[in-house]
This record gives sequence, C-alpha cells and structure tokens, in this order.
Amino acid sequence: MAPRLGIFLILAGTCIFLQLDHVDGGEPTTRIHNYVLGELMKIMSLLFADYKCAFPFNYRGKWYFDCTRADSFFKWCSLNEDYSGKWKYCVDDDYAKCVFPFVYRGQTYNRCTTDGSLFWISWCSVTTSYDRDGAWRYC
Repeated sequence: MAPRLGIFLILAGTCIFLQLDHVDGGEPTTRIHNYVLGELMKIMSLLFADYKCAFPFNYRGKWYFDCTRADSFFKWCSLNEDYSGKWKYCVDDDYAKCVFPFVYRGQTYNRCTTDGSLFWISWCSVTTSYDRDGAWRYC
C-alpha cells in the first residue's frame, strides 16, 4: 500500500501543478495540459482499479447514482455509500449500467425507451425506479 500511496502523491502533485494556467494562456498549451492531465488520471485510476464505486453514494447531502464532476475537473466516485474521503477517478467500467426492469411514470420497462425524451434518444434508468430516484443514462 505504501508504494501506491507514494505514486499517488507524486501524481496528485503533478495534476495540481498542471491545472494551473500559465500567464500566456495559449490554446495549444491548454490542450496539451488537458491531455497530460487526463493520462495521469487514467494511470491513477489503474492504481486503484481493484476498488469499486459505491452506487448510490451520498456526497455533501446529495445522492449520486453515477460518476460525478462535483467539486472536480474529472469524473469520480465514492468508494463507500456515505462519502468519507475514500474515492477514485472513474474509468469506463465504473459508470452506472442500465437496470431492467425499471419504472417510469408508473409503467414498467424491460428495455431502453424514448418515452419522455425530447430528442427521441433511447435512455434507461440506472435504478429500479426512475420515478423515485430520477437517475438515468443514454443507452
């Protein structure tokens, strides 16, 4: 665990440094920094890949059913139901999955639907009841 913590602290320090804007604020520099920062986040997530996101989780009085950018530049999740400082950046496997069947406006759905979608894009609930939780994602 100690080597992981050391690597994490080095990467975290690097990330904080890279988030600072330079005086010139040039567009190409910003793109390069965002790319490097994104790659560092992927590496950090791999260091903690054996830890799973706890969905839903409560952070500052709000429930999250998927990865969030709350107070962060990158999407993250809590590692326990009530956030206590243990978290990780999200990778593709961490994002919430569709849950079937789910209830929307009192009707049960066994697959993605376009009902209620403004742009006719298929969506699903990430909990058993959209009516109760309001948590969803595009299919």
